Amino acid sequence: MRRKLIGVAVALAMTATAMPGPAQAATPKEASSTAAPNTDPATVAAAIKAAYDAYKSFLGGGSSAAATAQIIAAIKTAERDIINHIDAIAAADARACARSAVLNFPDFDNLTPDNKQYFALSATSCITQIDSLLSTVTSGAAKDQLGFSVNAVGPIALMARSKAGLHNDTLVPLLREANQKVSTGLTPRCVNLYDADSHLRRWFCTAYNGYRMDAATLPDAQSLAMVDTSWDIAKDTLTQLASM
Repeated sequence: MRRKLIGVAVALAMTATAMPGPAQAATPKEASSTAAPNTDPATVAAAIKAAYDAYKSFLGGGSSAAATAQIIAAIKTAERDIINHIDAIAAADARACARSAVLNFPDFDNLTPDNKQYFALSATSCITQIDSLLSTVTSGAAKDQLGFSVNAVGPIALMARSKAGLHNDTLVPLLREANQKVSTGLTPRCVNLYDADSHLRRWFCTAYNGYRMDAATLPDAQSLAMVDTSWDIAKDTLTQLASM
């Protein structure tokens, strides 16, 4: 009974202090982005991290052929799930360009030099489009799918530009900006409350999708609440991009 009373108190406190105003209906542009795709987010997260790590190994002196093969292999391990996240994007142009980058990159080395540059520039333009959408969409679900998608295309664009003889000194800051928008836009609502059972204060966090978790520290509570979203991917990617 005591735990139940605490749970009621937590729910009331979070409603009073941390919940936003009345929910608004998604705009037509965002409406088809609100349904969560049938995916394994952990597999996608691991694939994206491996792809960025492969590009970083190239920057550290590794061969471009090895890095390209590693990026392709990483994306392939979660390709179906990545495509499902991309398909959840409402904006047709962004959805199409992200799909194209993921599905066509394995054939990059078979392209002519001119087509390699075209592919690299198209992938860059795709990231620009997604970054722009991140500034305009308001629903958490839409931001979440854009977060998965921008980081699926990110390492592909970086590698493609390098192999096509293009610089990445403007793309890396753009990826940082996009991931910062994901991190900020999806940050869960949290409140610090006293737990009568442990006689300690705990953090209680609620994600955009209503998932709630608690922990002794704020970072732990946030990560637990945001499990299976692109929020953790954005945070990890920002760390990876900081050294590029």
